[in-house]
Amino acid sequence: MSKLSIIMYHYVRELEETRYPEIKGLRKSEFRSQLKFIKENFNVVTMQQVLAALVGSEDLPTNAALLTFDDGYLDHFVNVFPVLFDEKLQGSFYPPLAPIKDRKLLDVNRVHFVLASAPVEKILETIKKFVDFWQERGSVSPFEKYYSEWAKPNRFDSAEIIFIKRMLQTALPESLREDLSQILFSKYVSSDEKAFASELYMDTHQAKMMVECGMHFGSHGDTHQWLNRLTLDVLHREIDNSLLFLKAIGAPCKAGEWTLSYPYGGWNDDVVCAVRQRGCALAVTTHVAQADLHRDDALLLPRFDTNDFPKTF
Repeated sequence: MSKLSIIMYHYVRELEETRYPEIKGLRKSEFRSQLKFIKENFNVVTMQQVLAALVGSEDLPTNAALLTFDDGYLDHFVNVFPVLFDEKLQGSFYPPLAPIKDRKLLDVNRVHFVLASAPVEKILETIKKFVDFWQERGSVSPFEKYYSEWAKPNRFDSAEIIFIKRMLQTALPESLREDLSQILFSKYVSSDEKAFASELYMDTHQAKMMVECGMHFGSHGDTHQWLNRLTLDVLHREIDNSLLFLKAIGAPCKAGEWTLSYPYGGWNDDVVCAVRQRGCALAVTTHVAQADLHRDDALLLPRFDTNDFPKTF
């Protein structure tokens, strides 16, 4: 068989017991229940089995499923790893380097926790004031132009939420969106980003332990940037630094062995070429579909989201 259902996870935590119960995540009880559903309806495979199937040395079982976990959260060490270990299942984990090594808070997480901590109307009000200020100085377009272009709902978020995410992740010039996201985070979440990052992400020792216990670790870049929006020099540095990290924790990093999850699902031909040249064996996107290892490019495999499967069973 060549069909593979790749499932993507992010936050897994008892939401009501945290300071941020509005964060969009999966409760531990829901993860256990969903894992029970997956075990009863799929055959959970390891990354080694998938890579062997890619080169034709073995077939996947019927209804094969691969579990992937992005962004290197402490949730994965505390709430996911013990469950998978007890169930004798492998997860594939994709942490970016900067949060693990340098305790740098990722832009994407600033956005998540701002949205979990403040009313959407207040966030939009702050963004409008910020954009109006810089628009008067000729640095950015009018607020209304940005809203018209970026306020497009998707299957999980409203138009307003998508607009906020895009303004803080890509629409504004990098220096300005960094300033705006820090203003919002400091106002609504915390003034100490480094301390917050220390609570949010796993550390190097925890990653090493998970590798030693059979979990797969792959690349998610160095600083979790949209790889398809980087210069070639920065793109190569993002990949190379992440491979050094994989080597340091004892994870596969040689040509034909290492795997990648594109941050934000962002890729283009230059990105695929760069990772192919460095020997990436498999890469996952955020395109929603079942993967077919005989049909799909191994560096452009689609994934399902955890929300595509039952949370209670």
